[in-house]
Amino acid sequence: MSADETNLAADRATRDAARAVFDERLARVRTALAKRGVGQRLTHEVTTRAREAAGESVAVARDNRWVVAAVVAALLAWFARRPLLRWGSALADRLWPGEPASRWQRLRNWTAKRITR
Repeated sequence: MSADETNLAADRATRDAARAVFDERLARVRTALAKRGVGQRLTHEVTTRAREAAGESVAVARDNRWVVAAVVAALLAWFARRPLLRWGSALADRLWPGEPASRWQRLRNWTAKRITR
C-alpha cells in the first residue's frame, strides 16, 4: 500500500471513531429529551435560578437591614416629594410670615436661575 492509501485508511478510521462518539452522544440527548422536553427543562432552570437569586437577595437584605431601610425611605420620599414640598412650604410660610418671599420661594427662584444658565 502506498503512503496516500495508508493516510486515507487512517483518516477514515478517525472519521468513523468520531462518528461513533457523535452517534452515542446524540442517542443520549434524544433519550434525555424523551424523558423531559426542552420547555420543561427551561422552566425548571429558570425557576431554580430565580429561587436561588431570591434566596441570595433575602440573605443580603438581612445582613444589611439599615441600608435596605434607607433605600426604601429614600424611594418613599422621592415618590411623595410634591406633597412634602407643599407641606414644607406651608410650614415655612407659617413660621416666617413677615418675609417678603418665603424661603421655599427663594429656593425655587435660585434653582430656576441655575437651571436656565
